[in-house]
Amino acid sequence: MRPALFALPALLLSAAVAWGGTPEEDYVAARDAAIAKIKKAAAKSRDADLSKMDQKALADLDRRLQPVVGGLSAKPYPARGKIATDTLVEDDVGFGVLDALRFAQGEGDQQAFVTTESLLTRWLAKPEDWWTKTRKTPPSIDEALSNEEFYTYAIGPDAAFTKTAELPIAKPDGATYAFAMLGGWAQDVGPNPNQEIIVALRKGGKVYIASETAKKYKAIPACEKIWKDAEAKANALYKTYTDSGAKDQKIFDAYNDVNGKADKDYRACYAERTPREAFFPELTREAQAIADRFKGE
Repeated sequence: MRPALFALPALLLSAAVAWGGTPEEDYVAARDAAIAKIKKAAAKSRDADLSKMDQKALADLDRRLQPVVGGLSAKPYPARGKIATDTLVEDDVGFGVLDALRFAQGEGDQQAFVTTESLLTRWLAKPEDWWTKTRKTPPSIDEALSNEEFYTYAIGPDAAFTKTAELPIAKPDGATYAFAMLGGWAQDVGPNPNQEIIVALRKGGKVYIASETAKKYKAIPACEKIWKDAEAKANALYKTYTDSGAKDQKIFDAYNDVNGKADKDYRACYAERTPREAFFPELTREAQAIADRFKGE
């Protein structure tokens, strides 16, 4: 029986090694274990109700992530954030977003996501379409933060972010990188009047991503005309397609081509004209003001 006396301490030591890393490493291990557990439960029964298991795991991960990321003193954000991940169920909307805390007043317009450089580096190492289609190795943090598609995968699980124009800002005190842009979230092509400013900073081993409505943004008539003219042509093609009994694929393909080209031309117009518009300096000042909120972090 004596060997059994040594088995328990050995088992405890093994468990301590598995969960005895840094708080960040423990968070990652707990996250991966929870995802695997939920995936196993889903495979066992397609009709399984995973919501309770999911919410319990998220609450545990939130508790683990709080000391890793820490609080936020910048205003108008709350001092304490909440885990940005909505679900640990693979293929559900909200799965796989950035390991970060989201700081916002309810569903308010002003929000900030905060993570660590090492957590972001881990997240970037996972192959995703937005970077694997153009390169073989993961982007650096700075390269990711300046890529519009990064934000779709990182913080926008139910819509795609498209950049309208970059906004030149200065790095706040202590920041090693700063980037800002104007853009919008959408699930379809075409005009998007709901423009936001996104500001991304790297400072003190952490990464800050802030977004809010662009107050001084104005539509550009010349660019809006590009879309309206193409829309009229696309609508005529679609009517022809439906009148044919929705059987002529060539007409439908032409309809899609017109929409695709119109969206591309529309966005190119905004990218070219926005920096020359009277409201652009005001947008830049908005972005700088957002960045400067994080001086004390």
